[in-house]
Amino acid sequence: MHPLTRSLFLLSLSAAPLAVAGSPAKAVAPSAEVASTATVASVEPTSKDVARVRTEVRDLEATLNAIRREVAQLREQADAETRALGEPVDQFHWGQSP
Repeated sequence: MHPLTRSLFLLSLSAAPLAVAGSPAKAVAPSAEVASTATVASVEPTSKDVARVRTEVRDLEATLNAIRREVAQLREQADAETRALGEPVDQFHWGQSP
């Protein structure tokens, strides 16, 4: 009975995606797709868009620099703790001779 149960379980796993998938959607007409990409490609970015993107880039750079400073501080703290406590491998382990 165990092989039969396992076989039914595997069959249910293989059939589940087919049941959830449903019917396939209709494909978009190629001419409509070409027309939409042509209109998108012809749009020039405005000066407002360029200024907004530059502002976002500056904000992201500032955030990245703040994260780098925080990581450097955490590394310094970890190094200070290591200097104060010693390396973990320097400690005596049971079963090892000093």
